[in-house]
Amino acid sequence: MTKTAADLFREALTLSVEEREELVRLLTTPTSSAWASPEIEKAWLAEAERRHQAVLDGSEDLVPGDEVMRELHDIVSK
Repeated sequence: MTKTAADLFREALTLSVEEREELVRLLTTPTSSAWASPEIEKAWLAEAERRHQAVLDGSEDLVPGDEVMRELHDIVSK
């Protein structure tokens, strides 16, 4: 019998937080080298690490999601 996405989701909810994080990583990791070259993947990882560090050390300001959505709505509504 084949499991559906809903079945898998219900099973995933029984995993620990760490296991779910690993599952997300596995599901979002490209399975094909056509996704991006190793150089591009390395550059994206470096950028993500740079941004993460900037948030941690306070040199980068975060904007609340509701504020971003309000600004986007205002832009699109014009």
